[in-house]
Amino acid sequence: MSRNHIMFGEISAWFYKALGGIKPDPQNPGFKNILLEPHFVEGLESFSAKHNGPFGEIVSSWKKNNGVIDYQVTVPPNSTASLTIRRQRFDQF
Repeated sequence: MSRNHIMFGEISAWFYKALGGIKPDPQNPGFKNILLEPHFVEGLESFSAKHNGPFGEIVSSWKKNNGVIDYQVTVPPNSTASLTIRRQRFDQF
Protein backbone atom coordinates (compact mmCIF):
# COMPACT_ATOMS: atom_id res chain seq x y z
CA MET A 1 0.00 0.00 0.00
CA SER A 2 1.38 3.39 -0.98
CA ARG A 3 1.19 6.25 1.47
CA ASN A 4 2.70 8.63 -1.05
CA HIS A 5 -0.30 10.53 -2.40
CA ILE A 6 -1.94 13.88 -1.99
CA MET A 7 -5.35 13.70 -0.38
CA PHE A 8 -7.69 16.18 -2.08
CA GLY A 9 -4.72 17.45 -4.13
CA GLU A 10 -6.84 18.10 -7.21
CA ILE A 11 -9.81 19.74 -5.48
CA SER A 12 -8.54 23.31 -5.81
CA ALA A 13 -7.75 22.76 -9.49
CA TRP A 14 -11.30 21.42 -9.98
CA PHE A 15 -12.70 24.80 -8.92
CA TYR A 16 -10.90 26.81 -11.60
CA LYS A 17 -11.03 24.07 -14.26
CA ALA A 18 -14.68 23.02 -13.90
CA LEU A 19 -16.65 25.89 -12.39
CA GLY A 20 -14.43 28.67 -13.72
CA GLY A 21 -13.65 26.78 -16.92
CA ILE A 22 -9.99 27.91 -17.05
CA LYS A 23 -7.96 25.38 -19.05
CA PRO A 24 -4.70 25.46 -20.99
CA ASP A 25 -4.89 25.06 -24.77
CA PRO A 26 -2.88 21.98 -25.83
CA GLN A 27 -2.15 23.71 -29.16
CA ASN A 28 -0.65 26.77 -27.34
CA PRO A 29 1.02 25.49 -24.14
CA GLY A 30 1.73 27.63 -21.11
CA PHE A 31 -1.58 29.51 -21.21
CA LYS A 32 -0.53 31.47 -24.31
CA ASN A 33 -4.13 30.80 -25.37
CA ILE A 34 -6.62 30.07 -22.61
CA LEU A 35 -9.63 27.82 -23.11
CA LEU A 36 -12.60 29.15 -21.15
CA GLU A 37 -15.62 26.90 -20.64
CA PRO A 38 -17.36 27.89 -17.40
CA HIS A 39 -20.08 25.72 -15.89
CA PHE A 40 -23.07 27.50 -14.40
CA VAL A 41 -24.28 24.89 -11.94
CA GLU A 42 -27.65 24.67 -10.26
CA GLY A 43 -27.69 25.80 -6.65
CA LEU A 44 -24.71 28.14 -7.02
CA GLU A 45 -25.57 31.79 -7.63
CA SER A 46 -22.08 33.12 -8.34
CA PHE A 47 -18.51 31.95 -8.70
CA SER A 48 -15.08 33.45 -9.26
CA ALA A 49 -11.81 31.66 -10.00
CA LYS A 50 -8.28 32.94 -10.45
CA HIS A 51 -5.19 31.24 -11.81
CA ASN A 52 -1.69 32.69 -11.96
CA GLY A 53 -0.36 31.69 -15.36
CA PRO A 54 3.07 32.47 -16.80
CA PHE A 55 1.77 35.67 -18.48
CA GLY A 56 -0.24 36.90 -15.49
CA GLU A 57 -3.49 36.42 -13.62
CA ILE A 58 -6.44 34.75 -15.37
CA VAL A 59 -9.88 35.44 -13.87
CA SER A 60 -13.19 33.78 -14.72
CA SER A 61 -16.20 35.09 -12.82
CA TRP A 62 -19.96 34.68 -13.22
CA LYS A 63 -23.16 35.65 -11.43
CA LYS A 64 -26.77 34.69 -12.04
CA ASN A 65 -29.29 37.54 -12.08
CA ASN A 66 -32.97 37.01 -12.96
CA GLY A 67 -32.31 34.25 -15.51
CA VAL A 68 -29.32 36.03 -17.05
CA ILE A 69 -25.68 35.20 -16.44
CA ASP A 70 -23.18 38.03 -16.13
CA TYR A 71 -19.80 36.57 -17.12
CA GLN A 72 -16.56 38.48 -16.72
CA VAL A 73 -13.07 37.37 -17.64
CA THR A 74 -9.56 38.79 -17.35
CA VAL A 75 -6.95 37.63 -19.83
CA PRO A 76 -3.31 38.64 -19.22
CA PRO A 77 -1.36 40.74 -21.73
CA ASN A 78 0.24 38.77 -24.58
CA SER A 79 -2.35 36.01 -24.18
CA THR A 80 -5.57 35.18 -26.00
CA ALA A 81 -8.67 33.23 -24.98
CA SER A 82 -11.27 31.02 -26.65
CA LEU A 83 -14.67 31.06 -24.95
CA THR A 84 -17.19 28.21 -25.14
CA ILE A 85 -20.61 28.60 -23.51
CA ARG A 86 -22.75 25.49 -23.38
CA ARG A 87 -26.46 26.07 -23.76
CA GLN A 88 -28.32 25.48 -20.53
CA ARG A 89 -31.91 25.85 -19.44
CA PHE A 90 -32.19 29.24 -17.80
CA ASP A 91 -35.34 28.31 -15.91
CA GLN A 92 -33.07 26.29 -13.62
CA PHE A 93 -31.69 29.55 -12.25
